[in-house]
Amino acid sequence: MRENWIMSESRKADATKDCVILENPETRLKLDDLLLTRFWPVIHDCLEETGYNYHPQESPRPEFTLGPELTRSVQFMLLDERRLYFRGRLKCSSLGWMLESEFFLGLREDNDRSVLFEILGNSRLAGNPPRLLVYKGSPHYFDIHFSNGRGAGWGLYGEEEIDRRIREMIDVNTRMHELSRSGRITTEDFAPFLTLAYPVYEAY
Repeated sequence: MRENWIMSESRKADATKDCVILENPETRLKLDDLLLTRFWPVIHDCLEETGYNYHPQESPRPEFTLGPELTRSVQFMLLDERRLYFRGRLKCSSLGWMLESEFFLGLREDNDRSVLFEILGNSRLAGNPPRLLVYKGSPHYFDIHFSNGRGAGWGLYGEEEIDRRIREMIDVNTRMHELSRSGRITTEDFAPFLTLAYPVYEAY
């Protein structure tokens, strides 16, 4: 009789810990293979094509993500020299997938305040509005954090649609960074910047 996987995995648990998380090894292997074999090459090629520093440069180690179903994920980042400007994560479970995106907009202290207010209060971002942090003494005095996540069940979209969304997400975030790379967004830049942001960060 085949042993229940829960009993088998529980024997591997560290008895000195106060909390134990058990993952079905067959499901974990399937999800990790999907992330690393099917989607990571697409992510890696898109990161490399930007010309910016990226992490990880080698195949990542998928991570456990807490949820109602066993979910595994890979995280990836883009940096301008050492400054992080984009972080993404692809999550996969047996039921579906989720693609998460974060953009870090750094602006100088002398940036036009009206532009900041327009970005923070834009109606098309109101469902998941950007957040503002202030770093006194830093070259990027203002840091505006954009975040969003979109996903679906496996039956709704094919894997090619996930490829498309990965490419779009990385391209959009890179173009947003290049428009704001100087640390300033002018009133003339404001509309083009938000037009770039909408495909990834607009909350419907």
